[in-house]
Amino acid sequence: MVQSELRDRIGFKEFELKKLPENRCEVRVVLAWPDGSEFTATAQDENSESGRLRCAVEATVRTVERSVGGEIALRVQGVRTIEESDANIVVTLLSSQILGETQSLVGSCVMREPPERSAALSVLKATNRLLGNVMFTTKN
Repeated sequence: MVQSELRDRIGFKEFELKKLPENRCEVRVVLAWPDGSEFTATAQDENSESGRLRCAVEATVRTVERSVGGEIALRVQGVRTIEESDANIVVTLLSSQILGETQSLVGSCVMREPPERSAALSVLKATNRLLGNVMFTTKN
């Protein structure tokens, strides 16, 4: 669901996890800008805890790339869960390529149900400032 309070941020419209035959899974992510523009991508991986998290991160990364018209190239470096102070946290490490410059991005999110959606949110947290900068420079 997209919340109107998001202002200039992209937000989740839909998140769907499907179990596929042969121990595979698929995640579909729909993101939306406050102006109503929507972008969708899917990814597949093995149907294990780590595979589902990677799948969610990869689908979100592809959707983010589409949402800015390919102006950013993102690569998933890793997805991990850690336990800290009685909370499980998902941490995502990405590399971004924009205007010929490569940088590392890190996002984290306290895991809630479903954990795969939390992994997807960690991508948005990692790319939030970068997306704002891209949108600012393309609007001016």
